[in-house]
Amino acid sequence: MDKRLQLKVIIKKCEEKFGRGNSESWKHNDYIDFSKSILEKTKISISHNTLKRIFGKLTTDEFYLPQKATFDALIDYSCFDVSEEFNDDYLLESPVVETSAIPFKADIKKKSKVILAVILFFSVIVASYFFFKNSPFNSDDISLKLTASEGILPKTCFFSVDVANFSDSVFVDFGDKTSLVYLKANKKTISHTYFIPGVFDVSITNKTRGYKKTRVFVTTNYKKWYALCFQRQRLIPKSYYGFLANKNKDSLFNITNRELQIHNIDTIQPFFIRLCNYTPLQNTADNFVFETTFKKDIQKEEVSCDGLVFKVSGAENDIRFHFVNSGCTSRVANIVSDKIINGIDHNLSPFVVDFKKWNTIKLINNNKKLTLFVNEKLIYEMTYRASLGDLRGLFVEFENNGFIKKCDLSSLDGKKYYSF
Repeated sequence: MDKRLQLKVIIKKCEEKFGRGNSESWKHNDYIDFSKSILEKTKISISHNTLKRIFGKLTTDEFYLPQKATFDALIDYSCFDVSEEFNDDYLLESPVVETSAIPFKADIKKKSKVILAVILFFSVIVASYFFFKNSPFNSDDISLKLTASEGILPKTCFFSVDVANFSDSVFVDFGDKTSLVYLKANKKTISHTYFIPGVFDVSITNKTRGYKKTRVFVTTNYKKWYALCFQRQRLIPKSYYGFLANKNKDSLFNITNRELQIHNIDTIQPFFIRLCNYTPLQNTADNFVFETTFKKDIQKEEVSCDGLVFKVSGAENDIRFHFVNSGCTSRVANIVSDKIINGIDHNLSPFVVDFKKWNTIKLINNNKKLTLFVNEKLIYEMTYRASLGDLRGLFVEFENNGFIKKCDLSSLDGKKYYSF
């Protein structure tokens, strides 16, 4: 599709998405709000003046087109399908035609549509072939390498990048849920600071396709357990509270809502508490026993979904299981090595627990064969193929507050790797 015709369709779809009617009637404040709405959804900032140029409120050259990053952000915001074909008729009200009065023309039109559909079909096949054949994600045209790092926690990592031979807009996803960073074609080096321990997949993406190029390991200091409290992971480091974790006088890990509030965590809004230990070990993550005992601080009787996630990270892949309260299993997203099992496509009702009571989870990984028990009842079995690699660490995370009595990861013969 012609870029300018494509832009017209995107503008129309943006109007529908924003929900304030025809853009011809938009005022200055509408464009400011529109800019904020785009930033919230796409993490890309487009100034209100740029939007005015695109939407025809400010004078531009007749051949004006926004830069690719802006174009892609509008595509992302409007959910425009670039593979869908449109013409100028889409931008106008479709006229009503009495076809019964012109049967001959209708027949010609029908045949023309068939021929056009056949041509389009083969065009798509040819275009797809050349797209995937020349796609930078299937070639060496794009590179991303971890070249150096500084610090332990926080830790700044330095990457060499090369996207010079790629004409589309691409971004770096640093894997820690921070905003994607747009890469200019002449960019050669980029750095990023990690404020939380863990294992992060760093990739280059065009927002529709991505390719994992490297993993970053951010360890905990002094081989200790670390506690992290935050409102949303993408808001770190602006809003979070981290400290070395210990058990209290009742031999439990718990942080009170009062203490969270002192450290600017709004306990009225959703928040997360994570207990983790990321000390790399020279032991395979394909053989272990993980156990934790927990309950949650349920103070409100209201319609809501709460959860607990635990994750065991290897140098190559991860295992993550997600537990929720009754009625919320569509939110479950489990990861086993290179597979994702979610509650939308699967019945994951065994992952419902009563958070008001003490619960014990036990996961046995015996040479890539998983058996998962909750309160001594087997709820899940699975075998995977792609190795996790050597152990890098683990975490247990509450959605809202909770208590942890035990969190251990051991070898199959009982040797403690991590113990809280």
